[in-house]
Amino acid sequence: MDPLLRVFPGDAESRADQNQVCIALSAILILCAGCGGSANSPQNPAATDSTSSAAGTSELSADAAKTSTIDSDGTSGKSAATMVKHGRGEVWVDEKGQKWFGDVPMDAFFDQPYTLATDATPIGGGAAETAIVSNTGSTDIPDSTKTETPTTPSGTEATPPIASGDSWGDLISEVEIDNEVKTIRNFLNENLQSVSNYNASMLMIPPKAAALAALAGVAMEHPNAVSWKDDAKYIRDLAKQMNSDTLRFGPKDQKRLQELYEAMSDTLNRSRPADLAEPPDSDGFAEVAEMRLLMHRMDEAEKRMKTEAGTDTALTSRKDMVAHEAALMATFAKIVTLPGYGYEDDPKFKGYAHEVVKAALAIKEAAESNDFATYELSLTKVSTTCSNCHSDYKKN
Repeated sequence: MDPLLRVFPGDAESRADQNQVCIALSAILILCAGCGGSANSPQNPAATDSTSSAAGTSELSADAAKTSTIDSDGTSGKSAATMVKHGRGEVWVDEKGQKWFGDVPMDAFFDQPYTLATDATPIGGGAAETAIVSNTGSTDIPDSTKTETPTTPSGTEATPPIASGDSWGDLISEVEIDNEVKTIRNFLNENLQSVSNYNASMLMIPPKAAALAALAGVAMEHPNAVSWKDDAKYIRDLAKQMNSDTLRFGPKDQKRLQELYEAMSDTLNRSRPADLAEPPDSDGFAEVAEMRLLMHRMDEAEKRMKTEAGTDTALTSRKDMVAHEAALMATFAKIVTLPGYGYEDDPKFKGYAHEVVKAALAIKEAAESNDFATYELSLTKVSTTCSNCHSDYKKN
């Protein structure tokens, strides 16, 4: 026997209506389950209880329908006591032609329940208006409609941008100035003690003296102080005098330079000789350090980095040297753009110099963070920029 005949006795039309009702009820249950979530979902721990409650409410509504009904025209109908009793699963038609399923009017059911049950379109116009409720009870807007604001994790600081080079403190620290001055001082002490040592190192002395004069000028303007800052102008002037004339082999220039070095050494030791002449106030960087000599020191820095830190492992072990040489390169690249060198109003030359400053600061940053890829790329940028600049200006 057909299962529907056992559950819903009656003619074929009634059974068809009853079949439609079964489908509609299934769709409603699917929709209800979809709205409430899975019974096992952690976001809806009370789903099982709510389902049982909903079933109880449905039975209560059906019982209430027996007590009072509302006609389709909105007026109160006859009480259930005066109406003919119909079974819950019975499909019947009242005197107005209204079809009923038990005590529920047929127009309460969807015409296409499966279509409605599978329709996932959000109610209210889209995901932007649909709030997702988390298991904490808070509401979040779906990711597709939110604009995330980047935040810095608690307890950390955002990585600072590479310095612009507008201040001497951005380019070189007072410690790096002092360390380079000590290196130059040791070089001069060793190579000015005898004529033979002087003759062997004579060509290396002018770039060292120019670098010393330039760094003394930076120390005078630096936001932080080296121990000899108060006497920096005297150090600058003594270094300037070392390059006041073309050096020649022999004892004459060796003796002159040795006397200048001893006065400078005493001054660095905070025992400045009383007979030192007062340096001219008009002296600027161009008056104490030739551009070609500063560029010689920049070229030395580039070659040293390529030779001594050409691999990832070498950079890690020599990062202090790299950071120091990069700081000097950035400092001297800025100095040669200052008034007196003849290029302060040349945007092309200043553009080249600015690129070297940026690349040198990137090298310093990469060395400190062991970023070999950035270090290598930035060092190549220095080489390319210097080569282009020399091509355009060396003939001048």
